[in-house]
Amino acid sequence: MTVSKRLKILVVAHELSPVKGSESAVGWNIVTRLSKYHDVFVFFASGSQFRPTSYVDAVNEYFKVSPRISGIEFINIDDPKITRTISRVNYLFSKLSPVGLPVLYYLGYKFWQKEVLRAALRMHATEKFDVVHQLTQITFREPGYLWQTDLPFVWGPTGGTSSFPMRYNSLLSGKSILMSIIRRTSNLLQYELGSRIGKAMKRASVIYTFSGEDLRRFRRRSRAEIKIMLDVGTSHRSGKKGPDERREQKLTGIWCGRLDDFKAPSILLKAIKNDEFITNNCDFIIIGTGPLEEKVAGEIRKLGIPNVKLVGSVNHREVFQLMDNADFLVHTSIQEATSSVIPEALSMGLPVICHDAFGMSIAVNETCGIKVPLESPAGSISGFNKAISRLVSDKNHLRSLKEGALIRSEQISWDVMAETMAKDYTALTEPGSSGAAKH
Repeated sequence: MTVSKRLKILVVAHELSPVKGSESAVGWNIVTRLSKYHDVFVFFASGSQFRPTSYVDAVNEYFKVSPRISGIEFINIDDPKITRTISRVNYLFSKLSPVGLPVLYYLGYKFWQKEVLRAALRMHATEKFDVVHQLTQITFREPGYLWQTDLPFVWGPTGGTSSFPMRYNSLLSGKSILMSIIRRTSNLLQYELGSRIGKAMKRASVIYTFSGEDLRRFRRRSRAEIKIMLDVGTSHRSGKKGPDERREQKLTGIWCGRLDDFKAPSILLKAIKNDEFITNNCDFIIIGTGPLEEKVAGEIRKLGIPNVKLVGSVNHREVFQLMDNADFLVHTSIQEATSSVIPEALSMGLPVICHDAFGMSIAVNETCGIKVPLESPAGSISGFNKAISRLVSDKNHLRSLKEGALIRSEQISWDVMAETMAKDYTALTEPGSSGAAKH
């Protein structure tokens, strides 16, 4: 299947920015690559609820110094008055989480999506779109309203139906346990009882989802073509041609992320404490800040781990510099989709040690890393210890995984994701089409 005809595609990417990470990066990296194949019209929010012009400001600043991108039109949709009112109330809960009180955040987001539908119908009357795509947010909780049009509806990457494994509660604070209970309950209620979610799943032509568990759940309720697709991709490539044997005399492991309960940095610390072989043969750098920063620093001192350095917050360029001088990434997260640090590490030729769960289980395979079963805190600590020891003791295996990491990064790149979507759009518009392209 090739992309032989340029179609008109309407993409909704609430979060979109050329300079931010997470979902903003998903929006930007995918839509800018889709324009290679089709004419893309992107509806995006002017900003986040707490920073109402952040996205449109970033896009405008980008095009002040960069040429326009052919085949794409960016259309920012302001928050309606009711969303702005809800945001002001939600700001009172801004310390609770990055989105404040989730119920308020998603209520405001729902009204923005209604505004998008009205704008989409007006524009469709003149532009005659061929396909509509709900891109970001990636959460299954908000499918938007474009499924109400008479056009082929594509949704995703989306997911998040799985819940936090309660057997890991011992690693959480009381606040985090409460948040995980709320999330588990809301997941169940929204997935099973959310009428709009159910209607979107039934109406969708293609749904991309980022974990095996999400795929199984969507298949139970949707007639759409369900495909696995990660919610993050790779773009940065290392200049390294191969493993550096001189540096492998003593290895360096990287841990990078927000220092919070769900990233579980204590698993790494407990996995390497009192292990003389690892201490003598491997150093570790922990990059990040967050609510556990002081606790992690204290735990490093308490456990007496001399080979761990906590460097705090560094900019994106410095992260890549640190990765360029490292040998592997340790990712101890116990709940998330696919952290952007994983594809970034793979693109730098770093093997990844992570849990065999969520999007991580899809991004990392046996050619580029080692996956630890998500069974219990004790099992995770033991599993990460064994994985680190394996890389430290078996340099040939480490070199093989480094080469595999670069290959894997090409397989999960933003370019591959965009090409897959572009081909699926074409397949959906062909006469007699009943689904996406088969790859």
